[in-house]
Amino acid sequence: MSAAWAMVRHRFASFAGTFVAVVLGVAVLAGSASLYLSSQPQAPARYDAAPILIQPAMAGTNDYGEEERPAWPASEATGLANRLATLPGVAAAVPDPVFYVQRLSGGKATGDPEAARADGHAWSSARLGGYRLTAGRAPESRDEVALSGADPGTRIEVLTASGPETWTVSGTVDGPGFYLADSEALRRAPGVPVIGLTVSGDEARVADAARALIGPAGTVRTGAERDLLEANHVTRIRWIGAQLLIALVTLSAFATVFVVSSTCALSAAQRRRELGLLRAVGATPGQVRRQMYAETTLIALLGGLVGAPLGAAAAPLLAGPMVDTGLEPAGFTVTWQPAAVFGAALLGVLVALCGVAVAARRASRVPPLDALREAAVDPRAMTRSRWVLGVLGAVAGAGLLAAMPSLPVSAQSSAGLGAAMLLITAATLLSPVLIVPLVRVVAWPVRHTATGQLVREGTLTGVRRVAATAAPVLATVGITVLLTGTIATIEEAAGIDAAAEFSTGSLLVPDGTPGLSAAAVAAQPGESRLETRVLITHQDGITGFEAAGVAGSGSGAVLRDDTATELGARAGSTLTVRWADGTTSETRVRAVDPDAQATVVFPAELVRAHDPQALTAMVLLDGEPTAAPGARAMPVGDFVREEIGEEGQLVDLFLWALIGLTAGYTGIAVGNTLLMATAARRSEFRALRLAGAGTGQVLRVVSAESLLAVAVGAVLGGTVAGISLLGVRASVESELDHSIALVIPWGAGLAVTAGCVAVAVVAAAVPVLRRR
Repeated sequence: MSAAWAMVRHRFASFAGTFVAVVLGVAVLAGSASLYLSSQPQAPARYDAAPILIQPAMAGTNDYGEEERPAWPASEATGLANRLATLPGVAAAVPDPVFYVQRLSGGKATGDPEAARADGHAWSSARLGGYRLTAGRAPESRDEVALSGADPGTRIEVLTASGPETWTVSGTVDGPGFYLADSEALRRAPGVPVIGLTVSGDEARVADAARALIGPAGTVRTGAERDLLEANHVTRIRWIGAQLLIALVTLSAFATVFVVSSTCALSAAQRRRELGLLRAVGATPGQVRRQMYAETTLIALLGGLVGAPLGAAAAPLLAGPMVDTGLEPAGFTVTWQPAAVFGAALLGVLVALCGVAVAARRASRVPPLDALREAAVDPRAMTRSRWVLGVLGAVAGAGLLAAMPSLPVSAQSSAGLGAAMLLITAATLLSPVLIVPLVRVVAWPVRHTATGQLVREGTLTGVRRVAATAAPVLATVGITVLLTGTIATIEEAAGIDAAAEFSTGSLLVPDGTPGLSAAAVAAQPGESRLETRVLITHQDGITGFEAAGVAGSGSGAVLRDDTATELGARAGSTLTVRWADGTTSETRVRAVDPDAQATVVFPAELVRAHDPQALTAMVLLDGEPTAAPGARAMPVGDFVREEIGEEGQLVDLFLWALIGLTAGYTGIAVGNTLLMATAARRSEFRALRLAGAGTGQVLRVVSAESLLAVAVGAVLGGTVAGISLLGVRASVESELDHSIALVIPWGAGLAVTAGCVAVAVVAAAVPVLRRR
């Protein structure tokens, strides 16, 4: 280890790339882990004063893997709460009905639309959050409300599932939410999803007594289990943020291995004579390997000591932007996570050791006679493994592209992306072979000039050096063009496909709300559907369905053919339906229709009776719309573009985060490669100066070589990505049966290439200028 420390201390420049890669990798890992560990499910704040929460019994899971827990009917929940209130140690047992409400300001809905679905409550449930009146009194009549931020007697405009209403503030509360009289809240809410207990005795004993009383009719949550009551839309937001963090950590780990591996491989090649000398004086292959492992471990430890605190310090700065972009819920904060910091530093060492493994094995095979080697020409640019893997990758990628027309339509897009990744990998592995003809072609016009000859011969002599510079550029440009081009092409296709689904020219859609109210829909000329969720019992169990209520659809239910198959039902069958309000009824299947508007269609009045909070997603207009709060009319084309744009913003965020990280590692790889390679050519540059070349001429030579290497990588990456995009477009056209334009992201490709050029020129020039 002492020898390794001496080598690191005296030749730190040779390890700069490894150090920077580990610092960046550990920082990304520590920051991402801190964000992830800080973003854990939390029970809603309105239950802070209720250590025991009770939910209805589970009836399965939905398409997201979330629990299906049908609400209790209001009468059942009230009776159960009364029995729970008699248990020893229970201070109060309070049902918590929730319903949709948003405040209107100037006719516009305010606040978070999704959070507004559960902003309405019964006054008695305010005690579950420990909320108290600071002025006025509790609400008593139907149009009275208690809330924060308004003085008693104030008249406020709100939007509910029924439509716009005017309420009088009876009292001011020190917590969020709209609180109505208990009877009014129970009337508006579709059942009761939670009963909260405040306690005056031992929580554990009260919880056990509650479990014994409820039995299989519900689930008692205490301690950390209470966090499972987090709202589903908040959980999904956390899930989306977690996917980005996981992607960043995974890419960072792979990129760190790549940079460390390439840096150590180049370092081993430049130290070939030194390693040969070690072998000549008696060092065994095992000792050579241990020397390289020890050097890398020291560098990784130093990098971890810098990167881990850096990532932990940067994590809180990202909390705001993640909330703003919808990757974390409102109020998210980052807390100190020691496991993230120390775990990142440790993982950085392991990742670095993975990166050095191949280089250490090759270094241990250097023969002692290489200590006498003087030539700077690469002995062999291609190893046998690179030939085999490169050719196999090229054949597999080309074969997959050729076979795409015969694949199922649903698999063609994935096959195109897979073929692209195979071709990019193959081009990276075979780059030393491809570089020679490309260099000869590019250098042909200047072959008779002194600088042109030096650049051409220096590049052809150091093919391994050029390949080490071109490979990360190739991969980055290829991946950037491929991903941005694929997403742009798919968005182009999505717009065509989505617009074709509508049979009308204009729509009425929500404006800052989660859906359209009953009053807004009733005033419009056009077709609409209420959205609700039902649980249907069948011979294999209970299944939840997103159902619709359609006016004028007749009596009974209409099923899509796939839904009928899943339920084992047909026209004339009887369904046992559990509604949103917790009640159960028998409904006859009127028809099975493959073109039904939803998986299950009921009469609109039946849905409204069982789900007073049901909202309408949109109205297909067939006349002039009527203005209504929380609603706006727009052409179908504008709506489709807006929807695709909103989804595209999140996709673009993921995309540019990954591309930015990849480009950062590429800059490290390119800069470090050229710094090391240029510094190792001191004798070559000394010979040029003795032959009469000035510093400016030497700079022009090394800059031209750097530009040539970056250009080769960019051309190869762009070519492979362009070929792959043709396959992706063909698969999308086949799926849609419609021609679409091929979108080539020139701007993204040129931006990444320009960044690589800047890094390459600076990295190549610095060693020359330092030794003027």
